[in-house]
Amino acid sequence: MVVFFGDFNYRLFGISYDEARDFVSQRSFDWLRERDQLRAEMKAGRVFQGMREALIRFPPTYKFERYKPGLSGYDSGEKKRIPAWCDRILYRDTRTSSDSECSLDCPVAASILQYEACMEVTDSDHKPVRCKYSVNVGHVDRSVRRGELGKIMRYNEDIKSMLEEMRYVPETRVSTDNICLKNHETYILRITNGSPKDTVVFKFLCEGQTTVTKGAQSSTDLRRRGSYGFPKWLEITPASGLVKAGQLEEISVHHEESEEPAEGIPHNWWSEDNRDKEVVLRLEIQGSCSMEVMTHQIRVRHCFTGKSTRTDSKPSSSISKKGQGGGGSNSEDWK
Repeated sequence: MVVFFGDFNYRLFGISYDEARDFVSQRSFDWLRERDQLRAEMKAGRVFQGMREALIRFPPTYKFERYKPGLSGYDSGEKKRIPAWCDRILYRDTRTSSDSECSLDCPVAASILQYEACMEVTDSDHKPVRCKYSVNVGHVDRSVRRGELGKIMRYNEDIKSMLEEMRYVPETRVSTDNICLKNHETYILRITNGSPKDTVVFKFLCEGQTTVTKGAQSSTDLRRRGSYGFPKWLEITPASGLVKAGQLEEISVHHEESEEPAEGIPHNWWSEDNRDKEVVLRLEIQGSCSMEVMTHQIRVRHCFTGKSTRTDSKPSSSISKKGQGGGGSNSEDWK
């Protein structure tokens, strides 16, 4: 909607000062409107094309003597300017005719509630003009739109076929759903794509971790996390990727060794890295062009099998890793 207002300075033509004053005093505005220059120019299409104005039912707003109230305040000086509607408010909405109703084809329909001059104002030679509109703005009924969309999705064969393709997840096999790691060993998990033509997209996420405390009780511990939510001690390689049609992907599940203890500081058997731990992995699988996701839950448990019983000795696994002896211990280790 466009509103244009101001002092356009259009006057009355074909009428004298005295005639205009007489018609104003008789409130014969119909006759005066026929002498309005702006009305004639708009009707001829020479100015303000497509714009409209409410019906004028108020006296001409120019020219008045300042601080002189009432209709007696029209210019009575030497020039005696003929009263005129210089101050106007024009508007344009989307209607092509006055009887057009608001719709999506005609989204903005304005109606006039008030169009008047502020005749009580006396501190100017013009009288201000004000206009109040009621504007209807067309909008889409979302419930109707959802209903129409539902019909299309139910009955349009092309749409139904496309949705089926987006829901399709290639047949995929996972070699196991339960992995047990001992110390720092690595387990190979296999993901097999059974589809002859479609690619599988996979991603591992960690849903939670527990550690075994005294008395074989489990407690949730979600603090130590790496990428994809994995705990620091667990390494999944690769954690995400593609499996081409008819092929398999080998996933390395490895217990990551913690930092070596500082020289002279015992590696306590009760440290978290020496306790049994378990994580629940969520394997998300989908087609390369689909939005549907299938999930597999895989439990990975790490069992610490160190045989040391004293808290002030280094475990034999650390010695073996450095190449300084076998995995067993002898009586000299405990002296």
